Amino acid sequence: ADVNTAPKLSKNRKLRKSKKKSWRASNVEDVAEFLEDERRQIRTGGLVAEKTNETLFIVDTGTKAGDHGAEPKNRRSFRNRPLKCYSLLQPDPHSKVVRTQDKDNFQKGLRKQRIIDRLRTRLQSEVRVAAQKQRQKYVEERKVLQAQKKQLPEVDTDLWSGDMDDATGKVFKPPKKHGKKPSALKATVIPHPGASVNPSFEDHQDLLYRAHIKEELKAKNEKKLHNALEAKFPSKADAPNELTYLEEMSAGILDYSEDDEDEEPNDAPISVNPPVRREDRKTRKQRRVAKEQEDALIKRTKVNDIKRIENMVFRLPTLKSDINKTERKRKEKAVVKEKLKSLEPFKTKRLGKTKFEEPDLDLKLSTELVSSMREVQPEGHLLLDIYKSLQRRNVIEPRLRQKVKRTYKPKKFEKKGHKAIKL
Repeated sequence: ADVNTAPKLSKNRKLRKSKKKSWRASNVEDVAEFLEDERRQIRTGGLVAEKTNETLFIVDTGTKAGDHGAEPKNRRSFRNRPLKCYSLLQPDPHSKVVRTQDKDNFQKGLRKQRIIDRLRTRLQSEVRVAAQKQRQKYVEERKVLQAQKKQLPEVDTDLWSGDMDDATGKVFKPPKKHGKKPSALKATVIPHPGASVNPSFEDHQDLLYRAHIKEELKAKNEKKLHNALEAKFPSKADAPNELTYLEEMSAGILDYSEDDEDEEPNDAPISVNPPVRREDRKTRKQRRVAKEQEDALIKRTKVNDIKRIENMVFRLPTLKSDINKTERKRKEKAVVKEKLKSLEPFKTKRLGKTKFEEPDLDLKLSTELVSSMREVQPEGHLLLDIYKSLQRRNVIEPRLRQKVKRTYKPKKFEKKGHKAIKL
């Protein structure tokens, strides 16, 4: 059977056109022609149904201007055409115009001026003006850079100073913090008005009060150190001796008596759990009541938890106030922190293991005040004040005077050349 031929069907059988098998039985040539025509239109410029009327139709407005004098060409007309050799005598339309020599009365500046005017009109556009400004700015910046390159460098270092490295011969650059002051405190501390030669009564009493407070603080620290060390150890009279040592070591030792020896050892096994009496056992009712109480406690706890969660909704104003309070505290802490940060440059830092201590106040008691400058006795020391000022301003660390302790005793001997001659 031929594949392309339609199958033989009964008269009453209907075909389903949705199946490919029944396509051979029905006539589909019109569909194939339509699809082929559509493909041809797509290849040749697009579907006609999608094009506009202007692209499909042309309105005939008459004949063209060049078609009025058109005559039919024949052999006689070709005989009357011009020869090609004469075309060489005609001027070439593509050739440039040869400039003629200027005459004696020709003004050379006019032609140049016309060119300048034409160029000037072209340069009047906004784009060209902006470009000209940009070029001018670039030229000026380039001149500045060239001038900076040609300028000799400024030498701030001294060649004869001691900042040069002897090994390499180069001048080393100190760090940036080298010239920065370590503290904002002033080098000279203004003394208290009460330390004057002739102070007022209020200023002198204020100075004495400050000195009194400082001495009390010293006494308090000494007492604290004494209580922590010396007070914890007994004195020589209360120190333990051999007799007290024996009494302490023999305390707690039992003396075996005769009654203890007569007692017989009890070898009965010891129970782990204590014995339970019959009266102590719980009845069934007591166990039931205890279980009911335990269940009621669990239920009551769950109900309280649910109520607490539900009441959280009504605590929104309280939570809002708590948040505002926390935010207010945070701002207050930030203000305090900023204030402490501003006071940081005026504090004395701890540069070593020894903490800086302010020196004692230079003062005179009320009985030591004199009325004449000749009788004034100096207080303090100038070099000590300068040394403490350097420590206060974090220039040097606080130091303590160290005692030199020899490990070995120096050996003494007498040289032979220094010996005395004995006759």
